[in-house]
Amino acid sequence: GYFVDNEISWGNDTDLAVWTLASPKTQQAKQVFVADLKKKYRKIGKLNLTWSTSHASWDELLASRSTPDRKNASADLKAFVTKTAETYFRACREEVRRIAPRNLYLGCRFAWVNDLAVRAAAKYADVISYNLYKRSVADFRNPSRDKPLIIGEFHFGALDRGMFHTGLVPVENQAARAGAYKDYVL
Repeated sequence: GYFVDNEISWGNDTDLAVWTLASPKTQQAKQVFVADLKKKYRKIGKLNLTWSTSHASWDELLASRSTPDRKNASADLKAFVTKTAETYFRACREEVRRIAPRNLYLGCRFAWVNDLAVRAAAKYADVISYNLYKRSVADFRNPSRDKPLIIGEFHFGALDRGMFHTGLVPVENQAARAGAYKDYVL
């Protein structure tokens, strides 16, 4: 199978939308977001009422680099993050299917969990893939229980042999590496 991209920073469940609103009016994603809001609310006053903002027009919102209160705008911010993630995973799946039709699409190898992005990936990926550099995955929760998952990268490093650094998850020595590996896998 194939994964497309590696450890994308999706931020939290509203970050992508907030970052988009803070972008210049020429950014395509911002134009799409404002068009979606315009379609939903029709009048800027209705958006202002929901978001507790005071934009004079849709063009003013598009030109603005300020961001709304995340609580007031939460539903719209999350809807945009979901739409963006679904568009991304759908496009990637279509391309993998076109080029390698008999192979699995393994998503983008998440390193941080953003539930909205993972749920979007689950709609299109055959397997949800992660890189999880932690001592244990015992407390790891998979936001999408309807798809298998694979942890493609993890490690434990020690200074008593090999590299001159421990990497992301240090342990005391080779015996500790073996124990950490066993604990992680089990």
